[in-house]
Amino acid sequence: MAVHHTLARSGSSRLNLKPTRVAGWSGIGMLVAIIVNGPLSALRGLPDYWSVSAAADLGRYLADPPSLRLAVLFFFLSTLIFVFGIPFMAGLRLALRAHGSSDLFPSVLVIGAGLFFAGGLVSEVMSTGMAMVVLAAPSYVADANAALALQALQFAALLQAQVGLGVAILAVSVAMWRAAGWRTVAIVGVLAGVIDLARPLAVAMPVLAIALFVPTFVWIALASLRLIRADD
Repeated sequence: MAVHHTLARSGSSRLNLKPTRVAGWSGIGMLVAIIVNGPLSALRGLPDYWSVSAAADLGRYLADPPSLRLAVLFFFLSTLIFVFGIPFMAGLRLALRAHGSSDLFPSVLVIGAGLFFAGGLVSEVMSTGMAMVVLAAPSYVADANAALALQALQFAALLQAQVGLGVAILAVSVAMWRAAGWRTVAIVGVLAGVIDLARPLAVAMPVLAIALFVPTFVWIALASLRLIRADD
């Protein structure tokens, strides 16, 4: 009987995952989901809205059922960003609390992250959601020009959402500037956050806007690793 209780306690301790470690691995999952979604976005066949022939290309795309079904699959996979991102942001809030941060910084983090996720959702609905409308409503007649406007708007929504993310990153970086083991994360975070605040200026230059997100990728990776090792 004693052996049984010992094994039960042992199993329970193995299942007792530390919140910050779960949050850190969730951040890695979020990063992977964002990076993988790039090539997948190309595979779904959605035409680039900034090309000269975009309206005609988009019209053909919306009339091609296989492409639309692939877009729906992409829409599902993109939800992994939220699945992993929410625990990651929650873990950052725990880290701020653990280091004695005032109520301001955790609150800014929560609001900024919320705007980031909400804007990402709106952006994805505007983009891939078109395919779902055509598939779900067979009598709907797609207007390629209107769809093209939605494509441009989805990118604007995404960049505005990333302003919220930039504010959240800056809040974490300022609050954790002097915390042990967080200095590199904070330095990269200040750079990434400031760039995210300015990214809407590149709304008409998608390639540049995407390239400017690289420091944020690096920050997510560093913050995730710091959370994983927080209790070591």
